[in-house]
Amino acid sequence: MTAADLAAVMAIERQNPGPWNTSQLADELGQSLSWQWIARSSDSERVLGYIIGRTVADEAEILRLAVDAKHRRCGVAQHLLQHTFTELRRNGTLTCFLELRVGNIGARRLYEKNGFQSIGIRYNYYQSPDEDAFVMTKSLQE
Repeated sequence: MTAADLAAVMAIERQNPGPWNTSQLADELGQSLSWQWIARSSDSERVLGYIIGRTVADEAEILRLAVDAKHRRCGVAQHLLQHTFTELRRNGTLTCFLELRVGNIGARRLYEKNGFQSIGIRYNYYQSPDEDAFVMTKSLQE
């Protein structure tokens, strides 16, 4: 992801509850421990989705994963996760964490399919709308 992608990423971000703003997304591009990847369509270079996270020592956290509403359930999120796992393993990361809204059943199924397990709940974690979060983790050791 580059600064040139921010408008397209922001358009997808606005489709989700509790969106980040452009400044927050731009700040991630400058973080030394942050990583960001986008998925593009093969024919138009249109941004279909993105993933943003950070790695500290041997632990990573996925901060954002979103796919354009028109392209959900087409494998975009799966592709982004697999690319992320490959890159994290290549860099020696052992564990990956994330939080997700308790009511986001589709995302929970995706993460469970990819080996994440729920390890707890953060009560009142999200705002706009207020909601609890599942804390999930995945071992990246093969």
